[in-house]
Amino acid sequence: MIPTAPGAKRPPPHPFERALAPATRALAADADLKVVFGPSGPRLEGQRMLLPPPAAELTSEALSLARGQADRLALRRAYHDPDIHARHRPTGLRARTLYEALEDARCLSLGARDLTGVAANVGTALRDELQRSGVLRGPADGSAAMTQALALLVRERLAALPVPTEAQPLSERWRPFLEQRLAKSLPELLACPHDQDAFARAQQAVLRALGLGHELSPPPPEPTPREAPPTADKPARKPPEKDAQLDDAPAPQVQEAREITDDEEPGIAPQEPLAEPASPKADGDGPGEQAAPEGQRLSRISDDDASHPNRSYRVFTTRHDEVLEADDLGDEAELTALRDTLDAEARQLPGIVARLARKLERFLLAQQRRGWHFDLDEGTIDPARLARVVTDPIAPLAFRQEREVEFKDTVVTLLLDNSGSMRGRPILLTALCADLLARTLERCGVRTEILGFTTRDWDGGLARKDWIAAGAPRDPGRLTDVRYIIYKTADTAWRRARRSLGLLLRDDLMKDNIDGEALWWAHQRLTARREQRKILMVISDGVPLDQATLSANPGGYLDQHLREVIRWIERRGEVELAAIGIGHEVGDYYSRAVAIGSTEDLGPAMINQLAALFAPAGGR
Repeated sequence: MIPTAPGAKRPPPHPFERALAPATRALAADADLKVVFGPSGPRLEGQRMLLPPPAAELTSEALSLARGQADRLALRRAYHDPDIHARHRPTGLRARTLYEALEDARCLSLGARDLTGVAANVGTALRDELQRSGVLRGPADGSAAMTQALALLVRERLAALPVPTEAQPLSERWRPFLEQRLAKSLPELLACPHDQDAFARAQQAVLRALGLGHELSPPPPEPTPREAPPTADKPARKPPEKDAQLDDAPAPQVQEAREITDDEEPGIAPQEPLAEPASPKADGDGPGEQAAPEGQRLSRISDDDASHPNRSYRVFTTRHDEVLEADDLGDEAELTALRDTLDAEARQLPGIVARLARKLERFLLAQQRRGWHFDLDEGTIDPARLARVVTDPIAPLAFRQEREVEFKDTVVTLLLDNSGSMRGRPILLTALCADLLARTLERCGVRTEILGFTTRDWDGGLARKDWIAAGAPRDPGRLTDVRYIIYKTADTAWRRARRSLGLLLRDDLMKDNIDGEALWWAHQRLTARREQRKILMVISDGVPLDQATLSANPGGYLDQHLREVIRWIERRGEVELAAIGIGHEVGDYYSRAVAIGSTEDLGPAMINQLAALFAPAGGR
């Protein structure tokens, strides 16, 4: 019923309300639950469940939606323990959103797989939620889309709830990636739906596999006798009032990184790009060096550079790393076919991107033209002032002198994330925009380099096998074989490199991503150039991710290294750094950054970022 003012006559409850309220209490297994109908529902609020009032016209669809909203909250009430949930809840926003979605999927599945009517009602409520969230109308490549796709996959596996027809493209977009990435952790999650504590612990493995381990809470303490686990005689539910405080409870503190003591020798960073293999003796590929607990040792930068980003970052071995030209990864026929595909898609590129590219070109060319000093006592006669010779013969002549406009010799590097989550529309538009920018900047005399980064295999590779053969020492550092791809060097003309850019569309190259090392590698290439001005633009859709490395090192290992590399580059100022995040808030990492919610915004974002860098106020 709808609450009214004290003393006012309450309207009689709708017959549907009278029937729905007791059915909801029965499904929630809570006879004391108060079911209230009002405009602020649906939600749980302590001992009360707030539901929207029935629609004026109770069609079959409206009835199913109303029952689905009530059933969904009732199942949450029946199977959810807020204390267990809060104890394992992650600290980071993205991890917490995914954690909430998986817990909701668990509760729904427990009720829906045994009750056919509940399954139908919940399916209607889920379709309504998907439509209202906008995730089906937006790009299928953001973190929100991945969260919904994983929740759909879990509900499908746990309760055989079919994926709604309108959500099938979203589900199919993410299913191969999720099944590949969660091949080990997802079965463990699906094996314990009845045990919320075990399910929450299994979620941590899922979050780590998706690169969100740095957003997890510290491990919860073991239960004390006062907090003994529930038994058959003691139900696993706290007083309902706790539910109302859940959203306002303070988040657990983030786990601090492990501190290196004076007795430990920190990992040593390389002087050369990390992807370049050193000699077997220097990079420690021998059996004795691999078996060392500290992992791979690389050449020391300097003892006095305490702020260097690689001072405590380790790489177990660089023996299997690759730096390849794009032509090395495909034959002529394949590269030509991929380039033809890219050209066909380029004709569909939004007109605003081409217009902005022309605007950027005019802007850059205008800065390179010669200028004039006016009102001088000597030089060339100013033709604009010749009329004064006739009107005022006594006035002195006005002269002008030509001056050079300072436009620093510039090189731009585009560093592109080639990880698996970039497959499809994101990498296609990234390739189109990189191709267009390379042509535009070349016409303006600005050299452009296009680089990509990925790994040779999923979740490790030969490096991980070497680590296992060495006895799996603790804290080995990076445990995967990185692959860096040079699509276009700064000294290569666009027309000669255009065919190589088609390789960006090859899906089988896209695997994991070690962003910190890739950024360091691109920075090292730039600093070796002679240009006066150096610009590095990173395009990525997520955080560093490699399950082999994340599972064998302290939490947040790759994420922390990326942050330290960014801070070091920005502090030195030798290279101007900018970043664009596709469905990913890169502003948490980079000082100059923009996050876009849709891949359709990528072209304008890239061009606007470059225009801001080249603007006089943005120069150095």
